Amino acid sequence: MSPGIEQLFFGIAAVVATVSSMLVVTRRNPIYSAMFLIVMFAAVSVIFMLLDATFLGFMQLLVYAGAIMVLYLFVIMLINPREGDLPEESGATEKSFAAGVSLLIFSMLSFAISHSNEVERLSALGSIPLLPEVSDSHGTIRAFGLELFHNHLLVFELTSILILVGIIGAVHLASRRKNNVPHNLTNAAEGVVSQDV
Repeated sequence: MSPGIEQLFFGIAAVVATVSSMLVVTRRNPIYSAMFLIVMFAAVSVIFMLLDATFLGFMQLLVYAGAIMVLYLFVIMLINPREGDLPEESGATEKSFAAGVSLLIFSMLSFAISHSNEVERLSALGSIPLLPEVSDSHGTIRAFGLELFHNHLLVFELTSILILVGIIGAVHLASRRKNNVPHNLTNAAEGVVSQDV
């Protein structure tokens, strides 16, 4: 693929990801938000593939746009929000405040990136230096596995422990709620019987 076509696809994917992410947080119906989130994940997957990170691109599609979003849609359909249950539209003041905060965060990030040491070093050179040659294994499953389990093994294990603690906490809270419900129902039933007597 020629550099011009690649930049064109990259720009289209970036615009689609940006617009769809904005639509995710501005839709009133959660089903529409979930559908736009799938579009955003697909656009990010295209960006990964254009950056020669093929494995990350496929994982973005399979894990996020596939498995996780199916779970989200299943939960949304299970809750089955009706039109009357949806929150009211925000007023002009709330929308203006949200737009101002978003613009402020975007400006701060743009300022931080443009004044970073790496950007200033490249701009001082006057021209973009030649990038090093990329190996054939770049973006493959083998390269990703070596990077994850060799250079970032400690962070990976700490993340696994954190997820395990979260699962144990969720199971514990669910079991406590399950044990409290029959007790409360029993007390309510006893109160009804005593009132009847």
